[in-house]
Amino acid sequence: MAGMTWEMFFQMMVTEEKAAHDKYKLAMESAESPELKKVFERLMNEEQIHAEVLEGEYERLTKKMKA
Repeated sequence: MAGMTWEMFFQMMVTEEKAAHDKYKLAMESAESPELKKVFERLMNEEQIHAEVLEGEYERLTKKMKA
């Protein structure tokens, strides 16, 4: 993380979580097996949650740092 601010780090991680979400969505849409579709859908939803948590923490920390 040398040379990277915590803000940059959070933004990078949100971007990575959203990219993972999109990859799982593509895999889910391409899967032929209903069971496999469910697995990819669950993983896709987890990545969405991760992105939301990171965005919330970023917002919380930003407000705290400004205070």
